[in-house]
Amino acid sequence: MINIFIRKNELYSKPLEFILKALAKNKLISFAFIDDKNEARFIFDHTDFQSLPINLTFFDSVLQKKVYNHQVYFKETPHILFPISREPDWLSTAFYMINSFQEYGQHDVKDAVDGYGRFRYDHSYQHRFNCIDQNLVQFCFDQFCSEHALMPSTSGKGRATRVFLSHDIDTIHGSFLQDGMWAIKNGRPDIILKLVMNEILLNPDWKNIERISKLHTAHDLKSTFFWLATKKIAENGVKNSDYTIEELRAQSKFSSSNGLHKSSYTTSLSEELQMLPFTTNLNRYHFLKFTLPSAWSDLELAGIKMDASLGFAEHYGFRNSYGLPFQPYNLSSGSPYTFVEVPLNIMDGTLHRYMKIPLKDTASTIIDFIEKNSTNSILSLLWHNTYFTSYKYAGYLEEYKKVILYLHEKGITSITPEEIINEFGND
Repeated sequence: MINIFIRKNELYSKPLEFILKALAKNKLISFAFIDDKNEARFIFDHTDFQSLPINLTFFDSVLQKKVYNHQVYFKETPHILFPISREPDWLSTAFYMINSFQEYGQHDVKDAVDGYGRFRYDHSYQHRFNCIDQNLVQFCFDQFCSEHALMPSTSGKGRATRVFLSHDIDTIHGSFLQDGMWAIKNGRPDIILKLVMNEILLNPDWKNIERISKLHTAHDLKSTFFWLATKKIAENGVKNSDYTIEELRAQSKFSSSNGLHKSSYTTSLSEELQMLPFTTNLNRYHFLKFTLPSAWSDLELAGIKMDASLGFAEHYGFRNSYGLPFQPYNLSSGSPYTFVEVPLNIMDGTLHRYMKIPLKDTASTIIDFIEKNSTNSILSLLWHNTYFTSYKYAGYLEEYKKVILYLHEKGITSITPEEIINEFGND
């Protein structure tokens, strides 16, 4: 147990306690926050010469002046500096990054969001410094621990990376039109006939939840399905589900882990949770369409225990520069939200539609990213049910199988939402 004293009732008091608790969870060490300086190994008190340095300028800027733009904080490198020494401030940098503060207040900033209202990757510091694939918060924690002799022998190189596998079910009936158009363009009347028969038999090609579940079970992996609760079309023409609640009820039974895929319609999280035919406290926003920090408040209000939305649609990697699940910091209360956020790292559509990575390079791109982050991460991989099929998205199932074979051979295990909540929640 390492005793830490933080001066109370200062702007920095609660933020420093928050990020030090995140560091402790990351390093599997224990901190006790005490009131007696004489018993403390580390002191954070800007009036005491024995104190570790505290970046008063940064905390005033973020918490009082509500300045969030990354260009204010990151000049030549993605690190916040102490104003006098110009040395890196590892704790403030980690606090800023892990909470995605760069996105706060950006909804009304010109060009900061795309046509769907999503914070744009090319407006981020990750794009600016080409560091989207780097676990920078981990680097900050490592540097702080190294500089202050906080590296216990048990930590070694860190915990082995695990994966969180998931599937967003946007459509189960789209095969007839989308695969049908593919078949027409490719001169395949045999496939058109097959698709027609599937429709007649009420067995569309994208209604493949049972097959997906069996694929994972065969490789001793677990995955989670996120389901839309409404068929209403949202603003900007964003489509939601194309299946009924009855179909949802029948198909969700093939999975032991199901969550809400919060639609882009105006209904609230709480309303959509009530519409589902099963009980869940898990969520991922449809289209990754959400705005910070309002989304954090919505998740809290609805009683969500785990959200899995924090990823860029345009590029794989770390949207908040951190490899592990965490509880975001509530600026209003000065304490963590009660839910756990699991950042989304890799999505099939990102590689295919946005980055246009060649099909043959899909699996190797994913595996290279996992190799680069082989410790201290829960890497979240989203593969839609549509990408487990043979026509319009032909070849992506084979690439996915290469990835899960790699996971099996390397002994990389999957983790469930319940395990994530138990391990990374409860602050």
